[in-house]
Amino acid sequence: MGSLGYFLLIVVPGLAYLRKRAETNQRIVIYTFVLWILWYLPYAPVHEGCHFVAGSLAGMHLKSHQFIPPLWRGDFIHGYVSWEQGKPWQRLLSTQAPYSIDGLIILSGLFLFRGRSRFTPFVGALKLTETFLRSVYDVAINYSSDTIFGGVGDFRFLLRGYPPLAVHACAWLVMLLGMSSAVREIALAKSDRTDRVEHCFQNSLELRGD
Repeated sequence: MGSLGYFLLIVVPGLAYLRKRAETNQRIVIYTFVLWILWYLPYAPVHEGCHFVAGSLAGMHLKSHQFIPPLWRGDFIHGYVSWEQGKPWQRLLSTQAPYSIDGLIILSGLFLFRGRSRFTPFVGALKLTETFLRSVYDVAINYSSDTIFGGVGDFRFLLRGYPPLAVHACAWLVMLLGMSSAVREIALAKSDRTDRVEHCFQNSLELRGD
């Protein structure tokens, strides 16, 4: 499910963005592979690190952890943070932390894309991947695994600790905000050639006005 989610939520939008920026097929293949590496390496450490920082600030004591999946054992997926006994509010705070950060990352993406016309295609795709798409993927995969496929992960615990309607609403709000922001940036993306033509046209109008 994680691989399918990555393809649909990250690869497909990234390809659409690079296509709008008029990149060649060869560069798109290279960029897609590099973007996968740059997305994959920090994903688990950031997610589990948020659990760790929030739990530590809440006063819990770490029992065991795995911030980086054991690639040397062929495990490219699993990371975790395990705590000693903690109060329900402490565990809830630690559990919700990565998804609260996802919302903040989406908001930071809105700021980072203010100067979109100055991005190279690769930088734009990287920012798109690491802000909007990464956050949507993080929430969507964990949310669907617990609510649709009967998982016992973060959202199962959050649904037991908070009013379910609030948890569902917050999850959908983050996903819709992230995806709508990504769609907007893809729709506004232009090739460097188009930008140069528009810039030359604008300059010619200004010269005629003078």
